[in-house]
Amino acid sequence: MPPSNPGRLSPAAAVRIVWALFAVGLAIAILMLVRSQSGGDQLNLLARGWLLAAEGKWISYGNPMSTGGKAPGGITSVLVGLPLMVWRDHRAPSVLILLFHVFAYWLLDGTLKRILTPFERVLLAVLYWLNPWQLYFAAFLWNPNYLFLFGAVHLWSALAQRERARFWPSFLHAAGLALAFQIHASFLLLAVASVLLWLRRFFRVHWGGAILGGVLASLPLIPWALELRAHPAILTGADKGFLGRGLIFVFPLVRGLLYWLRYASLAFSDRMADFDFSDVFGSDRWLGPGLNAANTTVFSLTLLIPLLANLRLWRGVRRRWSEKLAPGSTDRDWLKGYARISFLALAIVFALSPTTVMMWQGLIVLHAAILPVILWLGSLSRTRFAPRVVKGTWIYAAAEIALLVAMAFGNPQYRCGGRMHRRDFTFPLRYDHPMLHELKIQQTCPWPVNQPDGWWPDVLPGAVNSPMRATSR
Repeated sequence: MPPSNPGRLSPAAAVRIVWALFAVGLAIAILMLVRSQSGGDQLNLLARGWLLAAEGKWISYGNPMSTGGKAPGGITSVLVGLPLMVWRDHRAPSVLILLFHVFAYWLLDGTLKRILTPFERVLLAVLYWLNPWQLYFAAFLWNPNYLFLFGAVHLWSALAQRERARFWPSFLHAAGLALAFQIHASFLLLAVASVLLWLRRFFRVHWGGAILGGVLASLPLIPWALELRAHPAILTGADKGFLGRGLIFVFPLVRGLLYWLRYASLAFSDRMADFDFSDVFGSDRWLGPGLNAANTTVFSLTLLIPLLANLRLWRGVRRRWSEKLAPGSTDRDWLKGYARISFLALAIVFALSPTTVMMWQGLIVLHAAILPVILWLGSLSRTRFAPRVVKGTWIYAAAEIALLVAMAFGNPQYRCGGRMHRRDFTFPLRYDHPMLHELKIQQTCPWPVNQPDGWWPDVLPGAVNSPMRATSR
């Protein structure tokens, strides 16, 4: 049983609890990975990796972007292709993604354990590692799912240089930004945060290390630049919306700011909360619909926790916001400032975003979004409210675990069949192809194929005879 007084939680007891929570979360993530499905975005990525692994063909640009055109750089082909060289299965790249998430948590825990109290370290395990916003995206293939590690590296490398510039932290800080740029456009959240942190002297930069890291990580952009010169169409079409759309229409900006709060709560997006357990129970008249309804009612109440935590974080800041980080500031002061600046970077990027903000576009700063809650609950754990904080923490952790298990069996991303609300798991494919069978996509959950009006991955050749014909689902 957890101790009744969190203020007396020993470091050794905290370690045992943290490892137990980690083991539970990892077991659920592995279950999710085994059950993960491949939708349209996954097929686009798998096509790039399969062409590299099976035919040695490197696609120098990434997936189609929501703003139009293709993502710059061929790093996604490498990230997807290398695991497929080891294991020819559509879930192989997800193993690497899960490892990225594990390393991200270990890095955050190792970095912050010298700053946080033992109970706050437990809160980090509950609010980050067991966070459904984190583990849901840890077990299937998708561009944003790689970004959690880059967020952790960003915090670690900045904190490592709060007193003096160091070569390797600067190298990895810049390399992380350059690689994240090639994976997803939301790297801008970290890039803007880095500029603000540097201007306010939250960290120093070793320019030699930063330049070398940025240059080496940008090498995959050279083939992309050559491809762009030969085929400008991979960039054309990136003209949707206009700069500053969030400021003009307000709603896109407000929506983005709300995600900052939702990442530290149980108020999930519709994508995450689309439950259907008919595949498990034969029919699902009340559990799935009940959880779907609870997401917009009961679960939304948990937004009060990050809201109050962020209000406390910003209390009294106005009068000293224009000042740089004071030389005698503690590491806890630094963490609070890091969270504030990350929020400000998110507000700036989402205000300028040419398109409506979607739930995955802020995941790269989830590690920063939970800091206000950890610091606030940690301070409450040292007051007369300690018993309530402890009890609430364990209730919250139990709710996270239950919801994660529900996602593993009831979410479209982790089940085949049932009530499919998401179109990207139901539309037909124009052709059949060996990749669909070699990567066990058709064996796991068969797609309808050979439909003349169907969809097809943008880089995969279509006129290929398949050794097998798949059945429709």
